[in-house]
Amino acid sequence: MLSRPRSHEPIPWRHGVVSTPLFTAATVYAGSLTLGLAQDAGASLPLGWIGIGSLTGIAAAAVSRWVRTSGQGRRRRWFHTGFTTAWTTATAAWLNWTAHGTPWTLASAAALTATTAALTPFYAIDRGLRADEIAAQWAAESGAKTADLAAWEQHLADAGARGVQVSKQQPTRGGYKLLLTLTSSTAAHLRTLLPTLEVRAGLRTGALRLEATPQANEAWLHVTTRDVLAETIPLPADDHPLTIRKPLTLGDLESGEPLEILFRQNSVMVAGAKGSGKSVLLHVIIAALTRCVDAVIWMVDMAQGNTAKRWLRPWAQQWKDREGRLIDRPILDWVATTPDEAVRLYQAAHAVGDGRALRMKGGKIQPKESEPAIIVISDENSDLMAWTPEANKAKVRGVKKGRKAAIDYIDAVQRGTGPNTGGGEIASQYDTVIGMKFREKAEGQFVFPDHYQQVNVATLPGNGSLYILDGARAAVGGTGPERAKAYFANDEDETEDGAPCHDIEQLAVARWDIRPDLDKAAQADAAPFGYADRWTDPNRVAWLCESLDMPRPAGATTPTQQAAAHDRPPSRDTGAGLGTLTPMKPLDYYVEKAKNQPTEQSPEPAEAAGTPEMPGSGGGEGPDDPQTAAAIARALAEFERITEQAATRPEMHNKALDGAQDAQQAALMILIAAGPDGTGASAIARELQADFGTTRQTVVGWLKDWVEAGEAVRLGSGTKTRYVHRRHAPRDGAA
Repeated sequence: MLSRPRSHEPIPWRHGVVSTPLFTAATVYAGSLTLGLAQDAGASLPLGWIGIGSLTGIAAAAVSRWVRTSGQGRRRRWFHTGFTTAWTTATAAWLNWTAHGTPWTLASAAALTATTAALTPFYAIDRGLRADEIAAQWAAESGAKTADLAAWEQHLADAGARGVQVSKQQPTRGGYKLLLTLTSSTAAHLRTLLPTLEVRAGLRTGALRLEATPQANEAWLHVTTRDVLAETIPLPADDHPLTIRKPLTLGDLESGEPLEILFRQNSVMVAGAKGSGKSVLLHVIIAALTRCVDAVIWMVDMAQGNTAKRWLRPWAQQWKDREGRLIDRPILDWVATTPDEAVRLYQAAHAVGDGRALRMKGGKIQPKESEPAIIVISDENSDLMAWTPEANKAKVRGVKKGRKAAIDYIDAVQRGTGPNTGGGEIASQYDTVIGMKFREKAEGQFVFPDHYQQVNVATLPGNGSLYILDGARAAVGGTGPERAKAYFANDEDETEDGAPCHDIEQLAVARWDIRPDLDKAAQADAAPFGYADRWTDPNRVAWLCESLDMPRPAGATTPTQQAAAHDRPPSRDTGAGLGTLTPMKPLDYYVEKAKNQPTEQSPEPAEAAGTPEMPGSGGGEGPDDPQTAAAIARALAEFERITEQAATRPEMHNKALDGAQDAQQAALMILIAAGPDGTGASAIARELQADFGTTRQTVVGWLKDWVEAGEAVRLGSGTKTRYVHRRHAPRDGAA
């Protein structure tokens, strides 16, 4: 429930647990006294009409309450309606009794008192269930207060603002706003005077916010009498379907208006230090997106799936929903928790974007259930962006090109700097930026570089408070970052008494059947990257089983076991199949292949060769040749270095193995193993693709470098170009 200081309520008796029943009872008693006085004066009361009117009033009140509580659960509706029927019946019975008799007796007063005492506890329950409604009513009444325009002009003058006139006032859900006409002071200057103005007006810190308008001589001064940022606003229990094509509500702005974000064609960054409420906000975002009938969620959760696993538990453990149906599919369509899986996911998102671009007739895709939007959420991806170039590259391409194809990105980071977001190319694409609490104000310049003087992320009160800069709102009204409070979703693992807390899991249970399946065409686009096997491959789901303390699938190895054994996670098969997975080959596989490569006798001795040998070459034959041995030694040394680095820093094992150096050494071994016949860039790339994701363009660059260094020789041209290691290069004059 919303927590508000009762001393600020404009009409305390209306919301009081005890004062409201007492006030109501007194009013009813006063009405009955009026009837008694009329009888004593000799008036004849229409007793029949009073009875009929009472029955009509009881029925009307009950029906009205049933209709007005349509947004609540069935049990709450029955309680509200029953309570309304009870107290209106008691009131009507009392009035009819006094109309037939007299209220001037002790028995009459005792009956009214007893009825009031009996109904008061039920009113307390009714009021608790109507907390949101009462809060909205309070906010509207608070905002409807009339501001003293002349007093505000004097406050502005005392604070140092010159030539500022207050022309009109409008109520808001959190207070009111004043339209300022500027003649001498600018809006930028006025913004610096807000702290002084708060002191002059006797307001709390942060109660004033200046909103610029398209007119340079006008601005709105927001005065918030409701302390939204100090509230705890629970996530509403609504589960009805939504659409990604309309804004989704995530909380309240400081003005009291809904905090709404349109996630369609909108890249979002959420930045906040640990403990700022970033994880809770992600749960709130997921809770909203999973209600959309035209969107699916792909998630890169590099915190070992800590956020995603709560949403996947009902499916993984085969829970049943409220209607007794088995939850037979995950509410999140794809989750990546390792660098390799993240590369798959980002590449698949880019491939779907390209596929949709080819299929669309023009313009942009409008998401629908048969062709849903893909929302890619990334959490704790700073290491991924810094150490996995392939992931960064695929994401940059996806962010730039996916918008028209209904593929949008939401990134949660601990800082707004380039290494956390993936660099300037990604950071420049964010349309909406959310900044949560940081210890130092200076962090705000990385999140809101163009509005640094307007924000102070270090003073945000409580978890879940934030600044939001919505590009769409800023473009229309020139508004800078606005303060807001996000909904609260309880993501604790245990309750206060130590029992398991399944609040997030229950959200998944209520929403699992709302989201659509990815369309067949998009599934085909994502198939080469392992989309079909994302939940069936034992090694790719082992992380989920491990995190939920479930038995691992047969033959699966956990991420911990993979790192300990220095094995790579499985890689996709780039053939025509739907993501058939094969184990990766370590670098020493290529080294052994080069060692065992048979050599042919050269027709001429090395001394007679017109082409000088490369440094270190002795011109010998076979694997013991100094040149070949040197190349193999370099590869082995590099392999040992990477292995030692992975052993001392297990968390970087996969990143090191995915680097370019080991792939380049493997390519050199393939070149040596090719012998005098040589090989081409495409052939090398095909052999390395499954293990390293190496492209032909990359191999061409390596080959050019080796040719310039004298370590390889280029033969032929055009489509017949091939390369041979210098050890096997033909002598001068040989074709």
